[in-house]
Amino acid sequence: MKTHFEIPQFTSPCAVAIGTFDGVHLGHQAVIGAMMAEAQLRGLPAVVLSFQNHPLSVLAPDRLPPLLCTPREKALALEALNPDAVILLPFDTAFSQLSPEAFVSTILQDKLQAAYVTVGFNFHFGFQAQGTPERLKELGQEQGFEVSIHPAFQAGGEAVSSSRIRKLLEKGALEECNALLGQPYLVTGQVIRGQGIAATVLGVPTANLDINPVSKRLPPHGVYACQVKIPGQDTPFWGILNLGMRPTFSGVSFSLEVFIMDFEGDLYEQELQIRLLHFIRPERRFEGPEQLKAQIQTDIHSARALLGQTV
Repeated sequence: MKTHFEIPQFTSPCAVAIGTFDGVHLGHQAVIGAMMAEAQLRGLPAVVLSFQNHPLSVLAPDRLPPLLCTPREKALALEALNPDAVILLPFDTAFSQLSPEAFVSTILQDKLQAAYVTVGFNFHFGFQAQGTPERLKELGQEQGFEVSIHPAFQAGGEAVSSSRIRKLLEKGALEECNALLGQPYLVTGQVIRGQGIAATVLGVPTANLDINPVSKRLPPHGVYACQVKIPGQDTPFWGILNLGMRPTFSGVSFSLEVFIMDFEGDLYEQELQIRLLHFIRPERRFEGPEQLKAQIQTDIHSARALLGQTV
């Protein structure tokens, strides 16, 4: 299975699920799962069509929220659902100006040869979001492909949505967030050089990740128990993640760093996949390095106890 970053030319019919899919949460999984089940019944390849960047980044940048997924994280989450193909298109000005009819003719018909299309109840497409699920169904009837509109996926008496999960994450409701995602929240990033304070002063070597807290929705500053996937390692490691401003030291710049339990090695420039499992404590300022050092050992003990319950 391959992720494409431009539309490949299909030579035979396929089934397609279309959506922005920020977070790839339970509602998104329901849309994609329904398409994949129908694809199997019809003997069609199952294709997921989404976007590298959120449409609001082009249509209304001032309304763009911090997202649940980077493009890389979205690709990983969609690939994990095991469709036959994932397509992540760049959403640019030219794409935004396609009429609903042009979107159907150039992408769904000419390129993908779509025979069956599944979308969510709130899906919009085409210039100025003129295309609705109902309009897509009309176009399908005209052009000879079937459209299925998936209803809202409910949890706790409320529709599961990316905006709902963003709000939960912002206020620190991590376990509820994870439940609606159907998996622990994922943070990926390349390991960069840090100041070396954790290893030299605190005795706990950490990997510092290159993360943009403006574009990526993160939970409140603090310490979290996590799972860490390292390239080339078959088994994930347990860890504790600290995100915040390091108030005991400089306190002027954001950092995200992870201590990986029972691991030694140089991870510089490698990509780590970190899944947030449990909140341990909020960020706080300590009187000095010794007090922080003692607290870190307490955090590690707390994390091991929490993670022992999740193994």
